[in-house]
Amino acid sequence: MPSLWYHHVEGLADFNILVNYWWRDTPRYLGQPYNALHHAIMTIRDLPQGERAIWQAMFDHYVFSGGEAARAHLPEKGHGVLAPLDAEAAQRMHHFLLRSLSL
Repeated sequence: MPSLWYHHVEGLADFNILVNYWWRDTPRYLGQPYNALHHAIMTIRDLPQGERAIWQAMFDHYVFSGGEAARAHLPEKGHGVLAPLDAEAAQRMHHFLLRSLSL
């Protein structure tokens, strides 16, 4: 079933097994959005409302807009994490996150 499609299942036997798998058509190196959701819940959800609003605007600008406006004024060499991700850039970001989370 496609990613994020929700459904209802009813088990009618005495013993039932449900296996749920969401597939994605994106490269594996892009990671799992579910991990980002958990991290955002841990780090942003319980902030004061004003700070949450600022983070919401930042996510809208840098993530949900596709980041094009955020990098438009920068030379291509200066795009850094704002550039479209390839496997190598995703690996660098992955290592950065691992170092940050292990502190």
